[in-house]
Amino acid sequence: MKKKFVFLSLIILSGFALFNGCSSKPAVSPNDMPPTQNGNIVDIKNFAFSPSSITINVGTTVTWTNSDVVSHTVTDIHNSFDSGGIAPATAFKLKFTTPGTYTYHCSIHSMMANATVVVNN
Repeated sequence: MKKKFVFLSLIILSGFALFNGCSSKPAVSPNDMPPTQNGNIVDIKNFAFSPSSITINVGTTVTWTNSDVVSHTVTDIHNSFDSGGIAPATAFKLKFTTPGTYTYHCSIHSMMANATVVVNN
């Protein structure tokens, strides 16, 4: 009986360790990703874009990093750009060449709030 208890305890502890080793964090964090030319990174985490608004100059590249465990998109509401699905722990980069205010959303998750990129001359 004691051997069964020890064996069962080992199985339970192994399962607990394995479960705790499975994290919802991506294999690559935004800090591990190479910085963009101008450091303009938007993090997609907890089903939100952070920051929700950034202001940049024409010619600046923005990088969106997906820190969630599901895919997201970065889709302009006027269809001027669409990232397609951005898998967890990956990124999408876009260089803005025209001034204006670009409002975007995740086309997969309609409950996510819109965000903006303001591009100055």
